[in-house]
Order: sequence, then structure tokens, then C-alpha cells
Amino acid sequence: MSRRHAGEPTRIRRRPARPLKIASRPLLAVAGDDREAATDALLFLEEGHSLYARGNTEEAIASWERALEVDPGLAEAWNRIGKAREADGHHHDAAHSLERSLSIADEQHEAWFNLGNVEDARGNYRAAVAAYRRAVEIRPEMGEAWNNLGNALARIGRLDEAVRAYLRALEARPELYESWFNLGNTWADLGELDRAVEAHRRAIEIRPNVLEVWYNLGFALSTRGDPEAAADAYRRASALAPDDYEVGYNLGNACLDAGWYDEAVVAYRHSLEGFREDHEVWNNLGNALAQLNRRPEAVVCYKQALQLNPSYDVSWNNLGNVLDERGDLGAAARAYERAVILAPTVATYHLNRASVLAKQGHDETAIEHLAIAIDRSPEIARLLPSFPEFTALLTDPRLTPD
Repeated sequence: MSRRHAGEPTRIRRRPARPLKIASRPLLAVAGDDREAATDALLFLEEGHSLYARGNTEEAIASWERALEVDPGLAEAWNRIGKAREADGHHHDAAHSLERSLSIADEQHEAWFNLGNVEDARGNYRAAVAAYRRAVEIRPEMGEAWNNLGNALARIGRLDEAVRAYLRALEARPELYESWFNLGNTWADLGELDRAVEAHRRAIEIRPNVLEVWYNLGFALSTRGDPEAAADAYRRASALAPDDYEVGYNLGNACLDAGWYDEAVVAYRHSLEGFREDHEVWNNLGNALAQLNRRPEAVVCYKQALQLNPSYDVSWNNLGNVLDERGDLGAAARAYERAVILAPTVATYHLNRASVLAKQGHDETAIEHLAIAIDRSPEIARLLPSFPEFTALLTDPRLTPD
């Protein structure tokens, strides 16, 4: 068990889950049978369709409203107004229009799909689930609705159901890279990392230049314990977004785990060019430099991390490690003491502090910290004979785990 950077938490960052939602589909022309109902209303309806296709949203809505003046029961006009309002972010108005449409004709799968999108955007995820379910009941082959149903289910923690929804989306539309991506994220949330990797790779086959897919593939590979493949994924992400500092940070982490310390240093420094106020980046740059025996530079990085976040116990511990290796026992002891105060339950912090105290001849205090370390993590007792500074302390009964 190496004392180097002991107690450091998982470093790979995953961005907050942002499932890829499929927007409302293009408006369809009105079927011929409908034209027999109200010719003037349908002319306004199709005029609005043409205007909307050209990006003239307000003029399109005005045409659909004129259609409703002629025929207030024209459900498709209400649906189209609702879709346009949803696209513009006017969610309350959109919901009102779509509900009016469905009160006239409740078998419109597009209107239910559009209503699901509106409720999802408003954060009403259970209502979104109900709307999407209605859409797929009417049109089971509607892959977009299955995808967005999966998103809404994932948002309320029903991950197994979300997986089933994404799989149904892919049965209907195997080319939906959004569903492969979302499926990969959900598999990762469920701890099914092999499946997550495969799903992200399928998304990349369909759409190879999407930053989020490469980023989350890197996350899944890192979590699975494959840092070399993760580094490759993060390199691809970095090529797509050179100024994204979190991509550089995770590339550095993957390189650090793979033992590619020089590349890790380059990646962390590039990350800091994008944002210098992240204490974890400074800490991990210190880790890479320490691995390269560039201890003075590592000390500078840890101190910078602690200037940004004085309560970051990981950097206090890592600073203690480097100072100990440099022979600066007094400063190392003070750094370890801060780590212990900030995180008293971390066994390795007590072990590291005991080591320095024993080297300084403070045997009684060293034994106290060793006893705490063993109490927190009994397997530490087996490691003590490998520390020369503990040789004279091993006979103390307090160092025998129960």
C-alpha cells in the first residue's frame, strides 16, 4: 500500500447528466380528407406551415390563429401553435395550446409528444412521462417519443424503465445516436460499464464528432479501470473542444492513472489555461509532478490548491507526502495534522502523521495515531512492519487489532 496521495477521492469528473432530447418533429402537411371540413381554415393552416418552415414563427402563429377563428375545433392548428410556442420557450402558452388540441382529438401522437416535451422543459417529469406514454401507445414505432420517455424516467430515478424505453427507441430507429448516448449514460448510472462503453461506441459510429459522447465514453472507460482507452477518448474530445478545461482535466487524470505522467502534466497545464481557479486541477498537477520527482513544483501546486480551497484535506495530505520525502519533517507534520483535522475518519491520514511523528521521536503521539488508523482500517496493522520508523513501536498492545 503506497502512502503516495493516499485518501484521494475519485478524480474523474462526470458532467451533470444531460440526456439528449429529440425536439418536436417537423410539421406535416394536412391530409386531403381534412380539406373537406373547412377549406378556408385549412388554407390558413397550410400558409402557417409554409411560414414556419421559413423561420417566420410569429407570422405562422398568426395564420394558425386565423384558421382557428374560422374553425375553433381544428385540433391541428392548436397543436402547431403549441409546438411553435414550445420551441420558443413559451412553455405555459404551449401547454395550453396542446391541451386544447388534445381536448378536441386525443389520438394525436404528435400532440402528446409535443406536450411531453413541454412538460419535460417545465420540469414536470411525471406529467412528461404520462404524455410520452400516450404518444407511444398511439404510435408504438415513434422512436423519438420512446427516447424522450427514457429521459423523463431517468430524471425521476426510474433507470431500469429508462433503459427499456431507450431500447424500444432503438428497435424503432436504430440510427438514433441520441438514444445510444442516453442508453450509455443510464447503463453507467446503473454500474453496467461494459454496456455503457458499447452504447457510447455505437453512438460514435453514427455521429463521430459529438463532444459529449467522447467525454462520457472516457468517463465510462475510466470508471471501468481502462485509463489508456479513456485517455484516447478524452484526446478525441479535446480535439473537438480544445478550450474545454474539464476535458483537459479528465485527460490528465486518465494519463496519471495510466502512468503517463509527462502527458498528464501537459493536460493539466492546458486545463489551467482555460480556468485557473479549480483546486482539484492544481492538486492533480501536483500529483503528476510528484510522480516525476519534481517535488518543488509539486509543492507549489499543492499550495495553490490550498490557497483556492484551504479545507481540501487531499491536498494537505499530498503536501505532507512531498515534504516528508524532501526531509522537511516539521512542515510535513503540520500538513498531515491539517489533513487529520479536516478528515479525521481517513485512516491513511493518521498513518502518514504517525510516520512523521515517529521519525521525529514523538512515539506516544505516533502510537495514538496508529491506533486510530488501525481502528478505522484494520488491514493497516499488517503493513506496519514495512515502515522502519515503526519498528520500536510494534510491541505496543494498542497496535494489535481486535
